[in-house]
Amino acid sequence: MTSPVATTIRQDVFNSGLVTGLIGYAAVALATAVLNIDVGRSPFYTAALFGSVLFYHVTDPGALLITAGPVFAYNALHLLVFLALGLLTAWLVSVAERHPAAAYIVLLPLLFVAAHMFLALVIFAQPLLGDAGPVQIGLASIAAAVAMGWYVWRSHPLLRDALRDLPLGDTGDA
Repeated sequence: MTSPVATTIRQDVFNSGLVTGLIGYAAVALATAVLNIDVGRSPFYTAALFGSVLFYHVTDPGALLITAGPVFAYNALHLLVFLALGLLTAWLVSVAERHPAAAYIVLLPLLFVAAHMFLALVIFAQPLLGDAGPVQIGLASIAAAVAMGWYVWRSHPLLRDALRDLPLGDTGDA
């Protein structure tokens, strides 16, 4: 039988993870829509393009039709990925809050995942979005990282305290 404290921690991690993931998803969706509008495209262009390639086997961006199916399909996948990333982030933060010496170690998996996801998207997007693809993906990724990081920072005072009170390289042992 699990203790009430363990259940509360699990529920807090789950809730925080969902909110963190939703914030990241919304930041990318908004940034991508703004960037698409800025270059004179539909705000749904990138989602329609990626959805068409992933789920409808479209290989020529010139043949793209912006319809609900590819937009919803891609956004559903994108949302699931961000929810998973949010849950991973919340779990790592909970570990860092309970074990302050692990606070800096939390950054390594997050940076590793972020770098690999960014590189994969750039490789995938380059033929589809052209030279603007890495810039668009980079700006959208930065928007998500900042938004998610802001939320985690604001909603986890124990993490802030651990990072403030435990200098880099210190193990917390007296």
